[in-house]
Amino acid sequence: MKKAPKLSILIPVYNVEPFLPLCLESVKNQTYKNFECILINDGSTDNSLNVIKKYAKDDKRFNIIDKKNSGYGASLNAGLKIAKGEYISIVEPDDFLNTKFFEKLLRNDGNDIIKCSFINFFGKTWKTAPENVFHELRKGFPVNGTKIDPRKNQKIFLSDPSIWSAIYKREMLEKNHINFLETPGASYQDISFQFKAFASARTIFCMKDPLYYYRRDNDSSSVKSKEKINAVKAEFDEVDAFIDEELRNIANCCRFRSYNWNINRLKFKDAIKFAKTIGSDYKKSGFDANFFRKDGEKRAHELKIGTKYPTLYVFLRPFYKIKNSLKGTIRSIIKTKK
Repeated sequence: MKKAPKLSILIPVYNVEPFLPLCLESVKNQTYKNFECILINDGSTDNSLNVIKKYAKDDKRFNIIDKKNSGYGASLNAGLKIAKGEYISIVEPDDFLNTKFFEKLLRNDGNDIIKCSFINFFGKTWKTAPENVFHELRKGFPVNGTKIDPRKNQKIFLSDPSIWSAIYKREMLEKNHINFLETPGASYQDISFQFKAFASARTIFCMKDPLYYYRRDNDSSSVKSKEKINAVKAEFDEVDAFIDEELRNIANCCRFRSYNWNINRLKFKDAIKFAKTIGSDYKKSGFDANFFRKDGEKRAHELKIGTKYPTLYVFLRPFYKIKNSLKGTIRSIIKTKK
């Protein structure tokens, strides 16, 4: 009987032909070898399927699910159903990995989630910028990483969704029925998946090492989509249905922080429309927007106004943009002088 791999790597594929070789070579050349890589072709209309077929032919660790187009969430759920590894990894097809990504993560084997930081990169210029995923944890973060209980240190929930810079125990995901919302396309399905996984984990091992390269200049990325302005709401409604009261406050904090990010990327007309969603959800939530100030949030006043008075906030956005820019410039000058 064939022994199950330690790790199952899921890669959703949809019209990403130019990026696939870099991504798949970085997986193939990992120093950690005991894995299966499940490539889920979501009805690609370019040459993506032929590219992944070549990798599957040359390396038996690569397997293909070829299906009709049904979106990012449905693709990953299809991969989760057949995954055999003790741990699950999700890799975006336009990103790539440090060759020791899995080797270093698995040095902390035994935790429900093992997560590292990542590096933003721009494929057109190859400019890179490290991102500290755990900046919300602030003080007391050892260089060699730290193990936390997410229930006791809820600031971990404030980490920006980055499900791909982590591995997850499959048993934990299955026991808690954690999967992806199957909304059309790629519509921020990482939000609810990350929150549900964090809420279910007994331990999360956090590593500062930036081992994952996240592409920031893919013009077709879902992050740039203006069409699905209520997709973020659907994700947090899923979170609300999943969690218990102990996590209600931090879930609402994440919801309205995410709403603030969403409203700031929208043009005026769409922002006014989304402001109604924010106002309605705030009234129903029972959340106190003063939580941002109590939590020591740097943009506490802005987030409070954006949450309590979202329509007014749309008109105030230019003011806050200038204010935040000036603060950033001053911080840079002070840092340079030091």
